[in-house]
This record gives sequence, structure tokens and C-alpha cells, in this order.
Amino acid sequence: MSGTSVILMSALTLGGLYLLMAAGLTLIWSTLRVFNFGHGALLMFGSYLTWTLLHGLGLPLVAAVIGAIAAMALIGVIYEFVLVSPFIRQPNGDMLVMVATLAATMLLQSGALLIWGPEIKRLPPFGTARVEAAGAVVEGTQLVTIVVAPMLVAALALVLKRTSIGLTVRALEQNRDHARLLGIAPRRVYVFVVVVAVGFATVGGALLGSTQFISPEMGSDPLLRAFVVLAFGGAGSLTGTIAGAYAIGLLEAFTTYQFGLSWSPVLVFLAMIVIMLVRPEGLLRSRVRSA
Repeated sequence: MSGTSVILMSALTLGGLYLLMAAGLTLIWSTLRVFNFGHGALLMFGSYLTWTLLHGLGLPLVAAVIGAIAAMALIGVIYEFVLVSPFIRQPNGDMLVMVATLAATMLLQSGALLIWGPEIKRLPPFGTARVEAAGAVVEGTQLVTIVVAPMLVAALALVLKRTSIGLTVRALEQNRDHARLLGIAPRRVYVFVVVVAVGFATVGGALLGSTQFISPEMGSDPLLRAFVVLAFGGAGSLTGTIAGAYAIGLLEAFTTYQFGLSWSPVLVFLAMIVIMLVRPEGLLRSRVRSA
């Protein structure tokens, strides 16, 4: 099996997972100007809900994921109502929202522990399809991740570019005060971006839960990786986020293959520090927007 092919397939898989996490984060950042520290916990909760619908109600895996997305969308509306709207208009509202979402992480982790217990769980693979390319074999969840992640982000980009809600999101990104003067209700846009971000996190949680074990702390590492992606690609730029996700996926796959799993996070975060020092706006310059 070719080492280059293995690295490439691993990079596409990891990049897809990181893209699902980081796309939601960058959408929230570009619109609300806050980092959602509860994003990893939402991924975890979506993974648990998928497991419950699969094993508790006996739904097929894909149907369980769709059901979990619907349930998490409702949780996303509550999340916005409780943790975003009461604070975002206050002085230092961005800091208040970040603290509130950090508190939500602890609440969701404790809730998951109470509801599902400490026993680790796992989702089955997403199908049995198998593809061989240049000596590397990709199957099941890996294949779904490689295909679905860019498709979902491409669909999001199309929505942002071609639909009325997408135009309102972009208007609010460019200038919040001018958007209000034009009659755009920020609350509607905030609900939309939070629900989309939560939906992406739920899909990422289901895919991650199929390759790793589900636990209350499972969202912490993907959240850190997503922040690294934003540092590479530039927060607020969807194009930069795509580039950053696959760049991090490639770097992590290469370092894991060459130096082992224990060295990979160290080298990835070292590369992030270098990028932040040399090019703090990210690999692709983010468009400057007024708040």
C-alpha cells in the first residue's frame, strides 16, 4: 500500500471532519463576532442523540442522524435564545457570549453523563462501500466523510450566495448597523447560523462516533482542531476555512505517518503558532468587515 496514498486518504478524512466543525464556527464568528466554546459539546450531544435514536428507537443509522439533526436544531434555537440573545447587545457582549457558551460546555457534558452514564458507546460504520485508489483502501465512514463534508459546505456556500437568508447573513457580516437600518432582523440571522452550525456539528459527531468512542469529553479535541483550522485559514472566511481544514488534515496525516500519533498534535500546534506569527490573518486573507 502506497504511503502517499494512505496519507492523502487520511488527510481527506480528517479534513472533512475538521471542515464540518470549523465551518459552523466560522459562520458564527463572521456573523456574531464570537467564538462558540460550546461547539464541541454540541457535537458530543448530537452523537449521543444519534446513538439513542439508533439503539433506543431502532432507526436506521442515516435516519437516526437526520432525527438527531432535527432534535439538535431545536436545541440550537434554545441555545441562541438563552446564551446569545440576552448578552450579544450588552456592553462586552461578545465576551459574555463566550463565557456563557463555555459554561454551556460544562452543563452539556454533565447532562450527558447523567443521561447516558459513564460507559463509552460507539456508532456502527456508515455502510460497507469500499473504494481502492492508488493502493489505498477507503471504506464505510471514511468514504462518507470524504464525500459528505465538502458537499454540505458547498451547499452552505450556495445558500449564502443565492438565497434571501444568505443575503441577510452576508449583509449582517459586512455591517451590522447598516443591516438593521435596512430592516434586517439580526435575531433571525443568529438563529439561522446557530442552527446550521449545530447541524454540521451533529453530522461531524455522528461520523466521529462511528470511528471513535462516544464520551462526554469527545468534543474537546475536535474543538481545538477547529480553532487551529481557523488560525490557518482565517476566521470569518469560508474559503479559508476549507483550505485550513484540509491543510490541517494533510499535516496531521503526514506527521502521524512519519513520526507517530503522539507527535502529531505537537507538530500541528507548532505549525499553528508559526502561521499566527508569520501570517496572523490565515492562509487566505479574510475579508475585512466592520462590526
